[in-house]
Formats: sequence, structure tokens, C-alpha cells
Amino acid sequence: MTEKQLAEVCGVDAKTVGRWITDSNRIPHARHRWAACEALGEEEKIVWPNAIRSALATGPDREIVQVFPYRSAAPASLWRSLLTKAQSDLVFAGYTNYFLWLEQANLGGALRRKAQAGCRVRFLIGDPDSPITAAREEEEGVPLTLSTRIAVTLLRSA
Repeated sequence: MTEKQLAEVCGVDAKTVGRWITDSNRIPHARHRWAACEALGEEEKIVWPNAIRSALATGPDREIVQVFPYRSAAPASLWRSLLTKAQSDLVFAGYTNYFLWLEQANLGGALRRKAQAGCRVRFLIGDPDSPITAAREEEEGVPLTLSTRIAVTLLRSA
């Protein structure tokens, strides 16, 4: 794809696309990044790896301390630390949260101890019987379905 073609897809000038290419510190507006990534068939983190970091103020003095592009990019030790340090609330919001049961030894015991100490533990997960879940399962096409992973979370967190 030429610079001119990409510029047309993104709704910008070809010179702008040229600047994106030659200046690695230049990060386009989100709508332009998304259009470019879709046209190029690449993920944003590949084309503009610093985009997420530059869009968020992070640090120990902020509500958002650190950002990971994917759940799997966060080290298992971070999850354990978050579990251990929680005092009032633990909220897990993910389609299945299946990874927690695999990566955290005796997670059920840890969650029970937290709850007994007065910490509220909640899981927000996908509906295993939803048509959206079924469509996503078909798209993923893996033997370990979303419904199965959701069921594991439901059984273990009960």
C-alpha cells in the first residue's frame, strides 16, 4: 500500500502518512490509527506500540498505575500481589477469568480467606448461553470453548 493510498483510507494528507512513517515518536489521533491498522491488517500495538502509554497518565500517584495491552502481558506475580493486597473489594471483570484458575495456586482458598476477612469478591463474566458467546466460540474455533471456561469460573468461584 502506498502512502497516498493509506492517506485516502485514513482521511489525511499523504504528507501526514509520510510523517507517521519517518518519525517514530509521532502518534496519530486514535481514529487515524485505527483506520490505518484496519487497512494494513495489523494490530495497533505493532504499528504504534507507544500509543497506549502516551494516551494515559500512569504512575504511583495516579489511579491507573500501569497498563498492559493484553491480560497475558501482565506477570502472574502481579495478579498474586493484587489478590494478596486487596482489603475491601476484589472484582474480576472478564469474559471467562479462566486464566486465574490456571495461574494462581489455590485461588479458591485465597478468595475464601479474603471473603472471610470481609473483602467482597465478585466475578463479572460472560453468559455461557448467550448467542454472542456462541458466535465468539465459532470465531475462535478452539476445543476449550468459552462456555466451558465460563463454567469453570462459575464452579470454582461458588
